Amino acid sequence: MQLLHVDASLEKHWNDYVKFRTGAVTDLFGWRRVVWDAYRIPSHFIAVEDNGAFVGSLGLFQIKHRIFGHYLTTAIFSTDGGLYYDNARVLNFLITEAKRLANKLGVDYLSIRTRGIELEGFTIDRHYRTSVLDMNEGVDAVWEKALRAKTRNQVRRGIQEGFTIQTGHDQREAFYRVFHTHMRDLGSPAHSRHFYRAIERHLGDKARFIVVRDGRNPVAGALLLELNGTAMNIQTVALKQYNRRCPNYLLYWDMIRNSCVRGNRRFDMGRSEEGSPNLGFKKHWGAQSIELNYNYYLANLDERPYLDPRNPKYRLAIAVWKQLPLAITRFLGPRLIRGLA
Repeated sequence: MQLLHVDASLEKHWNDYVKFRTGAVTDLFGWRRVVWDAYRIPSHFIAVEDNGAFVGSLGLFQIKHRIFGHYLTTAIFSTDGGLYYDNARVLNFLITEAKRLANKLGVDYLSIRTRGIELEGFTIDRHYRTSVLDMNEGVDAVWEKALRAKTRNQVRRGIQEGFTIQTGHDQREAFYRVFHTHMRDLGSPAHSRHFYRAIERHLGDKARFIVVRDGRNPVAGALLLELNGTAMNIQTVALKQYNRRCPNYLLYWDMIRNSCVRGNRRFDMGRSEEGSPNLGFKKHWGAQSIELNYNYYLANLDERPYLDPRNPKYRLAIAVWKQLPLAITRFLGPRLIRGLA
């Protein structure tokens, strides 16, 4: 067996190994291009080869930010993933090389985001869960068996309100506008336009931009990524002034229904913090809550970081951000979010 540091010449080998082991488009080589194009964030893709075939892979991204520190992480701007291996020996190869790289680069820490895997010798963070809806029985079974009665009524309310839904790359700009407004109102930075252009360029039909409109006005939107029978909800928002009219319920049902029709067997609703209202909302759709294991190798820190808006130390900054004009948050947001992988 030998270790390889993977470049563009091995893109096909990387994708051929990874794509049947994951439902996350963010594990593919194209995500490396998205992140570089949007934010110039370097990456280190490591593979183990045996007899000419890949038997393991680890995709790491290197963030260096004056506020949020210097670190390596898998699954940048995503929920989990980045680590795949055929046996324990391969895993040991990959982890040893990841630690060596972390020490060589002088990072504060290394983070490997998994579900169901706790790495020996790492500090484990169990703050987060993802929610996965089983759609194997088809869309009618999801509606009748998985959704709670109240959730079905909220979907019907959204339908009765007369909203329209459009899907496609031509909805990218409308999605960006509604997403950015919502995130400003939450007090959080949002991605740049260039990030979404890069997603369209490098991921093609694996990415779907979805927008709900009230007349001509975008009121809710989502970015959905599809791979290997899994539709993954990367970002979903609805403007708070429309909440009573339930466009968010209509949007979720449209994503689930169309993902099922397109042959997906799982709908991954994405990351939420344990005990949060967002996680409670996802349970109403019949989704199974799955613990995420964020494994930290603390190279130059005494305790694991907590880069999350719920961290009390960010409370004042969030309050200020909510009051800023959109033009300012559009300018500053990408400069902050590139450090919040």
